[in-house]
Amino acid sequence: MKTTRRAPITPPKSIVKALSNARKNGSKVVFDSVTLTPPSTKSKSWRLRVSINGLPKEKKARDNDAEIYAALIALNVEIESLQLGAMGLPENSNDFLAETIENYISQGGPNSNWDGKTPKNRREDFAHLIKMAKKEKLKCSDLNASVVRRFLNEATGSPIRAKTIIGVTKTFVQWGIGTGFFTQNQYDSIKTVVWSPPKGSNYKAPRSRREQSKIHFGTQDRLGGVVPSHDQVVDMAEELQKHYKFGRALVHISANLGTRANETLVFTASREVHEKGLGNLVDLADDVVRVKWQLPSSQDKKSHATTKNRKFRSVLIPPVESIATGFDIRKWFRQRINEALKEQAAGTNPLALIFPDSKGNPINLNDFSGKELTRTFVALGWKMPPEVDAKGKSRSLSRFTLHSLRDRFGQTAADEWGYTERQLLEQGSWTDPQTVRKFYLGTTDKTYEEVRELHSAKNKKSPKSRTGTNKSTKSPSRNRPRN
Repeated sequence: MKTTRRAPITPPKSIVKALSNARKNGSKVVFDSVTLTPPSTKSKSWRLRVSINGLPKEKKARDNDAEIYAALIALNVEIESLQLGAMGLPENSNDFLAETIENYISQGGPNSNWDGKTPKNRREDFAHLIKMAKKEKLKCSDLNASVVRRFLNEATGSPIRAKTIIGVTKTFVQWGIGTGFFTQNQYDSIKTVVWSPPKGSNYKAPRSRREQSKIHFGTQDRLGGVVPSHDQVVDMAEELQKHYKFGRALVHISANLGTRANETLVFTASREVHEKGLGNLVDLADDVVRVKWQLPSSQDKKSHATTKNRKFRSVLIPPVESIATGFDIRKWFRQRINEALKEQAAGTNPLALIFPDSKGNPINLNDFSGKELTRTFVALGWKMPPEVDAKGKSRSLSRFTLHSLRDRFGQTAADEWGYTERQLLEQGSWTDPQTVRKFYLGTTDKTYEEVRELHSAKNKKSPKSRTGTNKSTKSPSRNRPRN
């Protein structure tokens, strides 16, 4: 790769005079411990040499005063870096902050292993800081609490978003301490920063989707359920079918397999496509989906990223007898696989996708959520009143999302199919049991009625059974999958 030529820098008159004398006399000249040797019969370039702790450093420049001076400055910067590093100080602190952030993102983060959407997300997280750093020509040594506070005020009007931005900034600075860009003092200063609304504002933090749902869909008896009921799954499936050709199946399959949306949207009928890393195989020979891949972060990537947590799993396709809504997933898959393979042969669905867009390509989840899903939720009355952030930007959330169907799977598998904790974690590819308990085993609109029915059923038992004279104490078995 060709090295970028240094930009010439006009030198002061004293250096111009010294360089001129060196040319005439063919002698060396020394500036700040750097020895400059003029061109000779053996070399047409000026040579700039210095030794730091026994380590030789050298640069060359054409016989032009401005280019010689630019090389001298560049060499002095390297000298300063080596000296700072030897003293345990950040040798790269004079590097431009914007370039450092961009290089950090390009290399894939602190461990050089970012994939999927992470690089794009981090570029969005740092966008305002990069813009600020370029405009003000900030160096790494300039990063402090004041800069981060201004960055937050520019970037967001929401404490939730601010928390994310502060987190990724702290990770970046921690990496920069180890790589010679920042000091521990800079990190200690930045980690104390918190977001606050504009002065004099009566702003209140927006509530989460789940909190809003409890308020807008609750009753005097119960809070609004945060997990779709089976009836709501059916409602969502029927409405989405009006806006997307395979909407009904997409909803029922998501609710009963629990795969993430970016995993589901690359289900394929082709084993070859799966082996190339371009889709998750629906394998009816074993009644499973081989889940290993997810949608790429950008359309120009040739292959998909491995799924979240990088867990390769085979997710069971449950039989219709185990599906509360009665949708026969296995039967639908058999029909759809035949169609998808024919579409692939005809060139209208190159990846033999089970859920392609109208052009036979993988669905863009952001576009799909903003159009087809929004229409579905509006029609079902699931859009909630907008809330406004500190910058006056309004945002209207839906009661449920496509990801909520993963909540439905988690609760069904735990309460109705009798999955053990280990089985649930394996099939759903969750990180740990705490994640499942916190986010996925929530309430539905029927939870309150189920509690009342539970006690009503107990009250209907005979006095004999309640006094303990009935020898049978075995509780009813859970409805487990038949295979």
